[in-house]
Amino acid sequence: MGVPQEELLALLRTTGLSIKDLDPEKKEQLRELMDRLHNSQGLSLNDIARLIGNKTSGYTSWLCRQLGVKRRPFEEARLKGIREKRRKYQRKPFDGTDEDRAYLLGLRHGDLSVSTPWKGVVRVSTSTTHPAMAQLFTSLFELHGHVYKIPRYKKDTKTFEWNLEVILDDSFSFLLKGFEESKAWIEHSQDRLIAYLSGFFDAEGSIVVTRNTRGGIVIFVDYFNERRQILEWISDAARAMGLGTSIRLNKPIGPGTTGFLLSHNHDYWQMSIFSKSGIQGFIQSLRLRHPEKMARRDIALSVTTQMRYHDVGDTVVSLRAQIKEQVAEFVRLAETTYVEKHPSFSSD
Repeated sequence: MGVPQEELLALLRTTGLSIKDLDPEKKEQLRELMDRLHNSQGLSLNDIARLIGNKTSGYTSWLCRQLGVKRRPFEEARLKGIREKRRKYQRKPFDGTDEDRAYLLGLRHGDLSVSTPWKGVVRVSTSTTHPAMAQLFTSLFELHGHVYKIPRYKKDTKTFEWNLEVILDDSFSFLLKGFEESKAWIEHSQDRLIAYLSGFFDAEGSIVVTRNTRGGIVIFVDYFNERRQILEWISDAARAMGLGTSIRLNKPIGPGTTGFLLSHNHDYWQMSIFSKSGIQGFIQSLRLRHPEKMARRDIALSVTTQMRYHDVGDTVVSLRAQIKEQVAEFVRLAETTYVEKHPSFSSD
């Protein structure tokens, strides 16, 4: 007859318990208990810690190592927990317009990861250091599912960021479609096209207001992506609107932010849109939802033909500094939260 579970849990509550000094039989009983709870019954390390009563997931992780219990991969365990506890949150189906759908497709092709972790649901996620992007992601999906915000440490760059994720009803399965599958549907109407360009811009775009050699103002719009094909298609759409475009290859710039450009670890393409008279009309047509980019749009649309750069320069610099400070604070919060959740963390 096996040892009752409660008796073994009581043993694990013992202050200063030394696993290595336990007799082999008791150690094997604990190993079987942990393996059954974690791998057979599917309890997370947090769940087991709560079951013991006065421990943390750090302790149960250490316990698994001491007992030789194989831990489930983190992602598998986390998704299993979400799936089984899903009814805590309601998943409401997509109820937007065609333009909403096109906007989300643009955002998805620019910056969102989409998958089907199990039948009947769609997982959407992104990673960011910008609180404005977190705000946008939350506002788009919080009415349809619970938005998880998880601090993340990137070992390759030794930096912190936030991972945002939501599990949605399968009515969002249109987000699984790639650019080629979606292109004909997007091109079917000008409203869908503008909505798509707006979503893609909120993911991978920037409005630049800068000085020319004579102290005047130059305004242009940049789109960035690793797939030149999408940018060429956007370029064709812009030229059809009477605007000028150019495409160039940018090399990786590593971690951090340089000017308006976000860091990239691979080669990526930059497509610029410009016009002496039509660029403000194009910017005005975009239905932006990203708070940072809406602020840049407001500056660009405030420019008149009589103005010089010194009339808006302070506003441009001030907004850039404000965004930089917001990002720094958001990253600090990610670091603080991550370290709190991982007491044994070391960046070395």
